[in-house]
Amino acid sequence: MPIQWNEIKTAIFDLDGTLYEDTHHFEYYAALLEEKLDKNDRNSFRKDYENMLKGKHPVAVGRVYDAVRDRVLEVDPETNRVINTWDWEGKPVTKEEEYKEPITFDFDSMIAIGDGWWLPVAAAKHYGVQSTYDAYHKTKEFMQTEAFQFTEQPERRKALKQLRDHMKLILITNSQADDVKRLLDTLDLNGIFHEVIANAKKPVHTEEHFKKIIETEEILPNEAVSLGDNYLNDIVPAENLGMNAVLIDPQGCTTTRGHTECVQSLTDLFPTIKKLQHTSF
Repeated sequence: MPIQWNEIKTAIFDLDGTLYEDTHHFEYYAALLEEKLDKNDRNSFRKDYENMLKGKHPVAVGRVYDAVRDRVLEVDPETNRVINTWDWEGKPVTKEEEYKEPITFDFDSMIAIGDGWWLPVAAAKHYGVQSTYDAYHKTKEFMQTEAFQFTEQPERRKALKQLRDHMKLILITNSQADDVKRLLDTLDLNGIFHEVIANAKKPVHTEEHFKKIIETEEILPNEAVSLGDNYLNDIVPAENLGMNAVLIDPQGCTTTRGHTECVQSLTDLFPTIKKLQHTSF
């Protein structure tokens, strides 16, 4: 069912992969993680990561990597129960080793592969890297330099400003507050969002954030929409609460539930946003 945009009162945005969709920083991140490996493992890491990007590896966006057991999981988004399990090579794991209880995501041992940031992380942890934060931080710093250039989207600020005229805009991101400020500066999006929630620890706390927003804004769940590129982080919690959602899915290969629309890019929504100029809220 299409989203009734004239009934939406609050739009909740993700940052990385949503407000900008460049991907070349993932290659930079992967290279930094590769440097942390033993030289004997680097070729294997590179081959695995390239296969992930080609869809030829069990680790894929939408799945979960258990770094403790070195297992790749497919999880029911409604119950968090594991429905399929593979080893690193893609061989199905026997029933005796299946997970019996719903899993809980964290950012270290049970990793939701929600977007391109997490593919090289899974590969790095498979080959023994303990901490990836330093490489992530360096990548974020690189994204603020002249050597890194975002793809220009001159219509982005205008479209979001038009949307702001009709509803409250909230940004929820796992990025740290200082990174968020720099990115919004770079993207020319300062002053667009009524509220910014950084270090949000999605997906663990996504529903908690959404529930608080719904309560604070005194709206119904179907009067809110979550927009993001990470199905597990941004869309599943919205679907579970009965909210609307827009999944940024360039490959168009994710199966969604509830009031969820799939678009290849945020720019696909710009024509709809422009029509809201003539709508009274």
